[in-house]
Amino acid sequence: MGLIVFIHGMGNNPNRYYWREWGDQLLPYLLKQGIDLGEINFDGVYYYDLVPQPGDGWKKITSFFYRDTVGDLRREMWHYIIEGGDISRMLGRGPIDGLVNLVADNFGDIFSYLLNDEAFNAVNERLYSMLEKSKEPVTLVAYSLGTMVSYCALQQNPELSKRINHFVTLGSPIFWFRKWLDRRVNLQQRPTQAHWTNLAGKLDVACPHLVDYNCCGPDENLECELDKFNPVKGHTAYFTGAGALYLLSEAIASHWVRNI
Repeated sequence: MGLIVFIHGMGNNPNRYYWREWGDQLLPYLLKQGIDLGEINFDGVYYYDLVPQPGDGWKKITSFFYRDTVGDLRREMWHYIIEGGDISRMLGRGPIDGLVNLVADNFGDIFSYLLNDEAFNAVNERLYSMLEKSKEPVTLVAYSLGTMVSYCALQQNPELSKRINHFVTLGSPIFWFRKWLDRRVNLQQRPTQAHWTNLAGKLDVACPHLVDYNCCGPDENLECELDKFNPVKGHTAYFTGAGALYLLSEAIASHWVRNI
């Protein structure tokens, strides 16, 4: 028996039970992998209420952050290219502009977590509370900003991170935000000793296939096609695309702790 815990990304969603829809989408694929229905439990970490909401004043300073962020992201891209990276895997249809626009729409979430101590600790505590109450092996499935939250929280609490049986990251933007993450964690150190699987869309604005660029990398990298043309849509399709759901279920099943 095991517990699959989801942790969401950025944006504004008042539904604390978002994870039920994700679980409903994933469940048929898990059953096809041979996991018994009675062995599967779902839960989710919710933290939207701990970061600034739309209208909380963040848009007044967005233009300042936007300018600096565009510059930082473009420098990241050129450093990658100079070191021999494959630019065709990054660009698609302008993922830098797409990512910056996505970030600009959700500045409160990202920078409140990364730069504000109170928000950082409060969000981490939500994950710790979930792990503390778990009595089953935990598969932690982290999406987008949730991958950065998980990386930080798990690395800073090694004892609780031992409760993780399998760490799965989806659509992780760690590549783009290393500058800010480096203020919080050691990016050369594993977030957990559990097996780490990274699932990356081939065309995803977050460039999750570059999660290990100058950082401690996952144990396993998987790629799937989410959207053929739009990297922003690709980033949001991990729980709707059949290919992603199949690979996610296969990865979870391969490290599932079976009932004896």
